[in-house]
Amino acid sequence: MSAFCVFGMTDVIARQSASKKSPPPEWNASTQAFYDGYEEHIYKTGTHRQVSLTFDAPQFCQDWIDLAKKHMRTRGLKIMYRGQVTDKHGAPRINKKTNEPVMGWVPYDGSWETRPKTGAFL
Repeated sequence: MSAFCVFGMTDVIARQSASKKSPPPEWNASTQAFYDGYEEHIYKTGTHRQVSLTFDAPQFCQDWIDLAKKHMRTRGLKIMYRGQVTDKHGAPRINKKTNEPVMGWVPYDGSWETRPKTGAFL
């Protein structure tokens, strides 16, 4: 079961996101200038998203981060794991429809003690 991945922003993802938008009709400069500027805007201000595949262990995520930092521009890379989402007070969020805990990507800080005590390994 894959339970870890890397979230953040890379220049490759910013370029892909910028290519989906077309320049406004009143844009008089080249379209390449528009895409370059918009790519830089997305890279600096875009929300972090999943940038890697899922891995079985956090050390594989760290290897991916080290490799990505060597070969591309990156911003805010962090390891996340699949776990129970909590609210701002630390209480687990419950789905109103199913009355089950909400599962999502939670920041991983390197210690197993911070993970919720669910009885399962992951």
